[in-house]
Amino acid sequence: MSSAPPPILVLAILGIVVSVIMLITVFRVRRWGLKVLLVLIAGLTLAPSGLILVSVNPEWVDARFRSYKDFYEGIQLGMTREEVMALQVQLYPADGPRRPPHIMVDEIESLSFFMDPEDPESCVNCEAILLSLKDAKVVAKTYSPD
Repeated sequence: MSSAPPPILVLAILGIVVSVIMLITVFRVRRWGLKVLLVLIAGLTLAPSGLILVSVNPEWVDARFRSYKDFYEGIQLGMTREEVMALQVQLYPADGPRRPPHIMVDEIESLSFFMDPEDPESCVNCEAILLSLKDAKVVAKTYSPD
């Protein structure tokens, strides 16, 4: 079973390809008016592609996502609950710029964190790290994007 990329990503990549072709064409055209027009069209074509790629990879522009994904990547299979909590304290110190994730589920066999939106009006609050535990050690981890 194969998985095709989402159509929006295909359109973003297509926009980048069209922009590159137009920018290459700029060097072959002799008239300045046409060069300026091609650069403007390339910029207009590239802008939506950039927005799509940034929306798919929010960690490129938002430190909350970078910190949260660092926390996820720092969690290793076999870590104990105490080691996971120590990692959270290390990456989210009390006097640091980021607020720590909320613990939504804290049970014997599971531990779930939700990213703190840091802004009460923000709708970004559904990024989740879901951990499965067995014998008080992490046996599986899942990152659930917003």
